[in-house]
Amino acid sequence: MKMQFTRRQFLRSAGGITFLALTPAGRGLFAATDPRVVQPVLVPLFTALPYVQPGDSSKLVPGKESIRLAWQTEARAADFAVRYGPDKAYGRTAAISRNERTQGSKEDTEGRFNYAATLEGLELGARYLYEVKCNGQLIAEGFFTTRQPRGQPVRFAAFGDNSFGEVSDRAIAYQTYQAHPDFVMNTGDNVYEGGLDNEYGRYFFPVYNADVASPRGGAPLLRSVPFYTVIANHDVHGKDAHGRPAANFDQDADSLAYYTNFHLPLNGPAPAQPTPIIGAAEKLNAFRACAGPRFPRTANYSFDYGDAHFLCLDANVYVDPTNAALQAWIEDDLRSTDAAWKFVVYHHPAFNVGLEHYEEQHMRVLHPIWERHGVAFVLNGHEHSYQRTRPLRFAPKDSAKASAINQKDRRVPGDFTIDRAFDGDKVTRAEGVIHLTTGAGGKHLYDAGFSSDPSKWLREDDGNVDYVERFVSDRHSLTLFDIDAQTLLLRQIDEFGIEIDRIRVTKA
Repeated sequence: MKMQFTRRQFLRSAGGITFLALTPAGRGLFAATDPRVVQPVLVPLFTALPYVQPGDSSKLVPGKESIRLAWQTEARAADFAVRYGPDKAYGRTAAISRNERTQGSKEDTEGRFNYAATLEGLELGARYLYEVKCNGQLIAEGFFTTRQPRGQPVRFAAFGDNSFGEVSDRAIAYQTYQAHPDFVMNTGDNVYEGGLDNEYGRYFFPVYNADVASPRGGAPLLRSVPFYTVIANHDVHGKDAHGRPAANFDQDADSLAYYTNFHLPLNGPAPAQPTPIIGAAEKLNAFRACAGPRFPRTANYSFDYGDAHFLCLDANVYVDPTNAALQAWIEDDLRSTDAAWKFVVYHHPAFNVGLEHYEEQHMRVLHPIWERHGVAFVLNGHEHSYQRTRPLRFAPKDSAKASAINQKDRRVPGDFTIDRAFDGDKVTRAEGVIHLTTGAGGKHLYDAGFSSDPSKWLREDDGNVDYVERFVSDRHSLTLFDIDAQTLLLRQIDEFGIEIDRIRVTKA
């Protein structure tokens, strides 16, 4: 007997916390056994139900794919076991790690246990089942599909600036779920306002790992669909003694949850400008122990998926993109992939005409690298709108402000070459890089009135060059990409499921 019920009902039962068995009832959709016929077992309170993460895998290697299954509970001892395999026989047992995560809000000072199970030795493009037991009782069952190899079609969703507890981010989660993506590429600011662990528990996991899919409740994406993401400004919420951005662990002991909740590839270099942290030594040590090698390595990383390669970067104000070591790693990463499509993802858009963040142009200095290595798309957030540029080439003329870290005005003037022949319909070969700001994932929108007035899409500092082709700021939305080796289809879908933009890009 199956039934649907609320998250609170699902987690709480008869004087304790009970997390009952889940079974897949569709792509990423779980159903729970009727609690009236299940004997409850006392287990810890889950502040994040089991969710799928990409793990360390970067390159596509048959038979060596891995996935992380993560979850978070209150700091109460429990005995967990995870089994996985291609069918219900499972056949493999995952190694499980546990790290303590300090909390620090006035409302919630209790600690957390962060668990991660490593599911390894997997084939590419294969579907696997998993089960999680706690104290001997089955508490969750689910499934996931590993990354597709070269030559297989891929669909992914992209959005950013999303979770803060309103119906808009839930609607975007629902529309994403309805599209059945292979994975999600979050363009940063996953949760507001400070990237704190308790904010993820309130605003992120309940929305993207909801029990039932609905426009006002979210969707059960995370239990079968991995999320990639990039670090952004709201992840580094505090200030140091000089007023510069820094994660302040004395102010919020659960800061920088980006590094403790996400398990992303570790193929990036040690950053020349790591995410700044301040606070008492014991608090910083506790954070480092929980994050492990993820801090600060996962600020920059890359991965392949099907015929696409993704380079993910930290573009926060403490980063100097003119740094020679960083540029050398970027060049080597893009040079060494044989992917048909190359994407670069970072939070702060280099080419956007919005009013809020126009001056933050420091990443423009990397554009010649994108051109040299055939990057097709750059994906950003930060501006709470949807903006798509025409294919463009850009030659920086003055990079002085790009290296002025911790400043808001980091304008980089230069010369534009715009491909105006490309229309994404009849002319589908793009001469240049398309920049996409997809930051309308849930937070309040910027630039009311820009959608219907192209005259507002021009900036005198850029010589009034009309590099923006599409601008939508009157509704929340997400981007869908369908990719094979020769063709890319981009669709922008609003919070009601309506297509508001579409282009096709081809290699020939």
